Amino acid sequence: MSQVKIVTSDILLEFLEVAFNHILYYRKLYPKETFVKKKIYGAVVHVSEQPELNEYLRNVLTAIKELLKEDENSVKAVNLVVFNENRTPIEKFVFDFVKLQAQGIEIDPYYLKTEEALRTICLKLSICETYLKPLPKNASFSIEIQTYETAHVSLSENPLCEDFPWIVDDESREMINKKLLPLKTVKTECLNLQIYVLQNGEI
Repeated sequence: MSQVKIVTSDILLEFLEVAFNHILYYRKLYPKETFVKKKIYGAVVHVSEQPELNEYLRNVLTAIKELLKEDENSVKAVNLVVFNENRTPIEKFVFDFVKLQAQGIEIDPYYLKTEEALRTICLKLSICETYLKPLPKNASFSIEIQTYETAHVSLSENPLCEDFPWIVDDESREMINKKLLPLKTVKTECLNLQIYVLQNGEI
């Protein structure tokens, strides 16, 4: 993995960690007292101090890092999925790495455009509850990594991930009457992804 790709991977992982925390805070999936304010990308973000949650997020990010190290194209998307008390998916924040074409990428040697894009995403996530319906009580969440079968096999054999076994979701349940809320498209030398929210129309 080249130095440029390592930097890109690190920026992506840092952003995902910030985004996950922001979503959990603003969608009230954890008590607000669980979070502290920090400044990143020139914006105020909320970061969890809950040990079990932080360990879960750290394990997720380690798995993504190891997949990218093995093959930078092995991750199709990362989804933060919210469930109701019956484990029915009702909301999904999608970080899509696949749908965009390579052309039209903005040159960004000092990562300024990337930082500006990530700041915009953080600001949009902080007001997403304005556009989304309130979540029901007892809502829970999990994080999905959309990848290839061979990548899943290599992940299951990776000693860095052996304490956090991933399972293949063969029974993924679709949301009903999905509504789509686009958040941001990022196309720079460093990052190339599309972020949007799907919500069950019957919440």
